Amino acid sequence: MVMKRNLGLLLLQHLVLMVAVQASGDYYQRIHHHSLENDRAALLAFKRTTSYDPNSTLANWNETTSVCSFSGVFCNQKQQVVTKLILLGTELVGLLSPYISNLTGLQVLILTDNHLSGIIPSEYSSLYHLRLLRLDGNRLHGPIPDTFSSFSNLLLISLAGNNLAGTIPVSLFSNCTSLHNIDFSENSLTGPIPLFGNCSNLWNLNMYNNQFTGGIPLSLTNASFMYNLDLEYNLLSGDLPTQMIAKLPKLKNLHLSYNNMVSHDHNTNLYPFFTALANCTALEELELAGMGLGGILPSSIGQLSVKLKYMLLGENQIAGSIPLVLGNLSSLTMLNMSTNLLNGTLSAEISQLQSLEQLILSNNLLTGEIPAALGLFPKLGLLDLSRNKFFGPIPEGLGNLIQIRYMFLNNNLLSGEIPQALGRCTDLDKLDLSYNMLTGRIPPDVIGMREIQMYLNFSHNQLQGSLPVELSNLQNVQEIDLSSNNLSGRIFIHISNCIALRTLNLSNNSLVGQLPESLGDLKNLEVFDVSKNRLSGIIPTSLSKIHSFIFLNLSANDFSGTIPSGGIFQSTTNLSFLGNRRLCGDGLPASPFSAKLVMAVGGGNAEVTENTGNSTANMLSGTIGYIAPEYGFGSNTSTQGDVYSFGILVLEMVTRKRPTDVMFVGGLSLRKWVKSYHPQKLENVIYSSLVRALRDEPPEVKSMWEIVIRKLVELGILCTQYSPSTRPTMLDAADDLDRLKRYLTGDTTATFASSVGISSSTAGDD
Repeated sequence: MVMKRNLGLLLLQHLVLMVAVQASGDYYQRIHHHSLENDRAALLAFKRTTSYDPNSTLANWNETTSVCSFSGVFCNQKQQVVTKLILLGTELVGLLSPYISNLTGLQVLILTDNHLSGIIPSEYSSLYHLRLLRLDGNRLHGPIPDTFSSFSNLLLISLAGNNLAGTIPVSLFSNCTSLHNIDFSENSLTGPIPLFGNCSNLWNLNMYNNQFTGGIPLSLTNASFMYNLDLEYNLLSGDLPTQMIAKLPKLKNLHLSYNNMVSHDHNTNLYPFFTALANCTALEELELAGMGLGGILPSSIGQLSVKLKYMLLGENQIAGSIPLVLGNLSSLTMLNMSTNLLNGTLSAEISQLQSLEQLILSNNLLTGEIPAALGLFPKLGLLDLSRNKFFGPIPEGLGNLIQIRYMFLNNNLLSGEIPQALGRCTDLDKLDLSYNMLTGRIPPDVIGMREIQMYLNFSHNQLQGSLPVELSNLQNVQEIDLSSNNLSGRIFIHISNCIALRTLNLSNNSLVGQLPESLGDLKNLEVFDVSKNRLSGIIPTSLSKIHSFIFLNLSANDFSGTIPSGGIFQSTTNLSFLGNRRLCGDGLPASPFSAKLVMAVGGGNAEVTENTGNSTANMLSGTIGYIAPEYGFGSNTSTQGDVYSFGILVLEMVTRKRPTDVMFVGGLSLRKWVKSYHPQKLENVIYSSLVRALRDEPPEVKSMWEIVIRKLVELGILCTQYSPSTRPTMLDAADDLDRLKRYLTGDTTATFASSVGISSSTAGDD
C-alpha cells in the first residue's frame, strides 16, 4: 500500500539491470544474418499499427532517418543491431504490434504507460535475448502467452496495470534462474499462482489486485533473497504462510491484505506466524488487513524487526488487549488495527512509539480514558480512536500534537468540555468529536482555527451556548456539522465568510431569529440543513442564487411569508418546509418519498430516533435525502459528465460520516480511487467497512441497510466508470435512486431493475 509504487526504487532496479544487460558477454556472437534495415522495417510496421501519437514521438521514424536516431531506439553501432526500444509514457494509441518480434537483437523492451491494446503477441517468444520486458500501464487483454516460458535470460517482466485475464501458464516460471523481478499486479488473472521452480534469484514479486485462488506456493522458499512480496487484493486461501516466511530472512515488504487466509488452529492462533516473522530482521512493511484473521496478538509481536515502519492489521477479528511490547517497535510510523475486536484500555506505554505518524484504532471495543500520553507523539498527523467505548474527558495534552491534521474521537462516551488546548493544533484539516456526551460551550480557540480545510463535526453532543462568531474565521472549511446539540442564539451574518462551505448542518438545536441574507454568498454550498430549530421570519431570497445547491431542509421551524422561487426552490419538495405553518407558496413538487424519511434526514422525529438512534442507518437515511440527481444537475439530465459528478457525490455522501474508511484505503480522495482501482475492489472496500458499522443494529434494520448500502455503492461506481460511454444517464440514475427511496418507505414491490445494470430482483430477494 504505502511503498508498493516506489518509483525511485524501480528506477534503481532498471539502472542495475541495464548494467547487467550491457555486460552480457557472448550476446553479439549469437546474432546472425541481421541488419539495421530489417530492424527499420520492423519499427515502421510497429508505427503503422499506432492510430494516435499525441506527442509526435514517432515523427522521425521514416525511411530517411537513421534507425539508431529513431526516438526511443538504441543501437549497438558496432554490431549494427537495435538493442533497446524504450517508449515510456508517450501516450501512444493502437494495437500492440507483433512486428516487434522481428527485432531479434532486442534486449530491452519498455512500452510502459501508453494506451496500447489488443493481446500480447505470442511471437514475442522469438526475442531470445530479451532481458527487460515492461508492458505495464496499457490496455492489453487476453491471456499471458504460454510461449513466454522461452525467456530464459529474462531479468525483469512487468505486465501490471492492464486487463489481462486467464491463468498464468504453468511453465512460465519453470526455468527462471535469471529472473529477479516479476510484476503482474492490477489485472484480472485467475487460478492458482504456479510453482516457481528454481527462481533462486527472485527478489520482487508483485501480483496484487488480481483474482488468484488457492494457497501461496511453498516453492517460493527457494527465493531466499526475496525482498518484496505483494499478493494483496486476491482470493488466496489457506493458513498464513508461516513455513515460507521462516525461510525468507531478507524480506522487507510483506503485503497479504484482503485475501481469505486464516491464522493457525482454525483461525484462532497468531503466535506461529508472528514468531516466524521475527526472523525477517529487515522487515519494514507488514500488511495483513481485511482478512478476518482471528486470535490475540502474541507477545512475539514485540520481537519483530526494529526497522518495521508500517503495520496494517485492520478489518480482522483480532481480540484481546493491545500488548505492551508493541512499544518495542520504535520505528513504527503507521499502526492501523481498526475494525477488530480489541478490548481493554489503551496503555500509556504506546507513547514509546515516538516515530508514529498515524495511529488508527477505530471500530474496536477499547474502553477507559484516553491516555494523556498520546499528546507526546511529536510527529503524529492522524489520530483515529472513533467508534470505541472510551469515556471521560478529552485530554488537554492532545493540544500538544502540533503536527496533527486528522483527529477522530467520534462515537465514544466522552464527556466534559472540549479542551481549549485543541486550539493549538493549528494544522488540523479534519476534527470529528461527534456522537459523544460533551457539554459546555464551543471554545472560540478551537472553532477559530483558520487552517481547518475539510470539516468540523461536533454533532450529537450536549453542547450549549450560542454559535461562536469565530466560525467566520474558517474560510477554507468545506463541512460544518453542529447538529443535535443544545445550541441557542442567532445565526450571525458573518457565516458567509466561510466561502468554501459545501455542507452546513445546524439542525436539531434551539437557534432563533431570521436566517441572514448573507447566506446567499456561500456560492459553493450544496447541503444546508437548519431543521428542528426555532428560526422565524422570511426565507432569504438570496438562497435561490446558489447554483451548487443539492439539498435544503428548513422543516420544523417557524418561518413565515412566501417561499422564494428559482434555484433550489424550483426543484425542492414541500417536505423541505414541513412544520412551518405560516409559510405559503404555490407549485411545490410532490414528494417522492415519505415524511418520516425526510424527518429522519433532518435529525429524526421521536419515532425514528427511537428506532435507529445514533446509527449508521440513520446517517444513510440522510444520505438518500441529500442526493437528488433529478433536481441537482440542471435540465440536461442525460449528460455523461454530470453523471460522473453525481457518482462521485454518491460515494462521498455514503462515506461522509466515516472519513476513516477513505483514509484507511490509502489516504487518497475518492476521485483518485475510482480512477486507480478495480470497481469491484473499491465496492468491496466501501461496502465491507460500512456494513461492519451496522453490527450493533437490530437484524431487520441491518438486513435492509445492507441492501441499500450495496445498491448505493454500486450506483456510485457505475456512474464513475472510466469510459463515458459505459456510464448510465442521469435519468437512469435518478430512476434507481427513486427505487431506493420507495424501498426505504416500505414499498416491497420496488425492484432495482434499470439500464444501469443493477440486479432486477426485488429487494426482498437479494
